[in-house]
Amino acid sequence: MLCAFTVSAEPKPMDWADLVPKEADRASLNIPRWERVRTDLDNKDIRIPGFIVPVEFDGKVVTRFLLVPYFGACIHEPPPPPNQTIYAEFEAGFQLESLWTPYWIEGMIIASQVEEELATASYTMTAEKIEPYSYE
Repeated sequence: MLCAFTVSAEPKPMDWADLVPKEADRASLNIPRWERVRTDLDNKDIRIPGFIVPVEFDGKVVTRFLLVPYFGACIHEPPPPPNQTIYAEFEAGFQLESLWTPYWIEGMIIASQVEEELATASYTMTAEKIEPYSYE
């Protein structure tokens, strides 16, 4: 008898610096650092902390958002570089209590540019899990 099952791997913990490639080829040095992305992360499940800037919401329930590395980005200050901004969709919706609260976001990331009114993101993510940030 054959049994098929899948083992779900833990998302790879990442920091914002991990989204900027360590360039191996000299040709890419002509591209400004803030425009460089890591296509080797495409379709990988990651876990990254950040602050949520709502893009689409109903009341406090957010379904589309920008994930940024620091509080106030896109709202009180200029946005971070595109390769330090993630456009994310969370189909189930998320009750956002405060813009000042950092969160862990888990999901599949892809290097794909999205332009929103507040900022341009060089990465998109299908968020699978959102939880309050705690230092690990």
